[in-house]
Amino acid sequence: MAVAAAVLAVAAGGLLASPPPARSQAPDVLLNVMASGAKRLNIFIPDFTVVAGADPGALARRVPEVAGADLKFSALFSVVSDPAPLPVGDAEALRQRWSGAAAAGAHAALHGLLSLGATRATAEMRLYDLTSPELRLIATKKLDMPVADGRRLAHKIADEVVFQFTGEPGIADTRIAYVAGPPGAKELYLVDYDGAGPLPLTANRSVNLSPAWSPDSRSVAFTSYLGGYPFLYRLFAFERRPVQLLAGHLGINSSPAWSPDGRSVALTLSKDGNPEIYVLTVATGAFRRLTTHSGIDTEPSWSPTGREIAFTSDRAGPAQIFVMDAEGANVRRLTRGGFNTQPRWSPRGDTIVYTSRQGNHDLWAVSPDGSHARRLTAGPGDNESASWAPNGRHLAFHSSRLRGSRIFTMLADGSEQQPMPTQGGEATSPAWSPRLP
Repeated sequence: MAVAAAVLAVAAGGLLASPPPARSQAPDVLLNVMASGAKRLNIFIPDFTVVAGADPGALARRVPEVAGADLKFSALFSVVSDPAPLPVGDAEALRQRWSGAAAAGAHAALHGLLSLGATRATAEMRLYDLTSPELRLIATKKLDMPVADGRRLAHKIADEVVFQFTGEPGIADTRIAYVAGPPGAKELYLVDYDGAGPLPLTANRSVNLSPAWSPDSRSVAFTSYLGGYPFLYRLFAFERRPVQLLAGHLGINSSPAWSPDGRSVALTLSKDGNPEIYVLTVATGAFRRLTTHSGIDTEPSWSPTGREIAFTSDRAGPAQIFVMDAEGANVRRLTRGGFNTQPRWSPRGDTIVYTSRQGNHDLWAVSPDGSHARRLTAGPGDNESASWAPNGRHLAFHSSRLRGSRIFTMLADGSEQQPMPTQGGEATSPAWSPRLP
């Protein structure tokens, strides 16, 4: 079986005179590679070439470096970089370069020609199959971005490569919100999915907890003791708009979870006695109670269909994970044994991850019908508060395995656990954003 390779060429005019295909054939390339026994597609990434304008920010080097790191993180690609410049306008020289990369084991190659203006960077992308004799063109894509957003340009390129090979966009152009700071001064921070570009979301010198992204990735719901009480607020992550009060009842206003359509927020309120789960209609401010039980019901998490909600309850003894209809009916128990909290429903709908205390706190996963429970983390320290990436293939969580609490990421099967750089002190409660527009 011929193992196909591909090149993403960001070209001003066109490196090879092949007509664009009617549809991307990149998924066939990936299937062939996986069928050959390879776990990842090897992608060759030389430095990009500037064909117009000056490059004082060294985008030709930085963009492929960041995109390469993004592709490695996806767990679909292995990356081989090459700083040697590529010839421009010489099809035969390019053929020799790509053929050499393919002979060395590359299944794909990512390159770019950049046109840089005073404020904008333009990239015309082309994706080729290099191991086919005709250097088959797989797909084309044009990108335009402010020059100052070189990292985001790289993220967009990497996400497009993932899309062309899998039919689903990548997750490089996402953000993670988290909580950091000493006791009594917990602030919310925002970083790129890889920990770069940290920014404070709050600076109110209070205790801010439980960030939760809206499905449109514009706003974050969170609990804050700003006024001395745990009220629920909404901030706009990328706009200069005032913070909005969502719930300010006496008692607890916590554990926000946006519905998939963005119209509602499930949350925990204790305004009528013990903590129960309610649904807030954001447009009207109306609250609807879902649970009525003498035990504690908290930490709601919507299914991706919006038809069910997983939650934590101690109604049967030690805390366990339950599932109910979105109207509060048909409650069923999901977990048994231990002390189980913090359910998070996968965007794919097939898995619920949760925190289980059996000695230390560790992350487990279970199918929505209660079957196939499996442990994702083990070892020293506590591992808690998981958050799904929008692709349902990656998770963020916080762990105390190193000094203090830090944010980690991993694949959904528990593999490839790695710490993420953060600022602000000990970091907890990550919330992975949807893909940005």
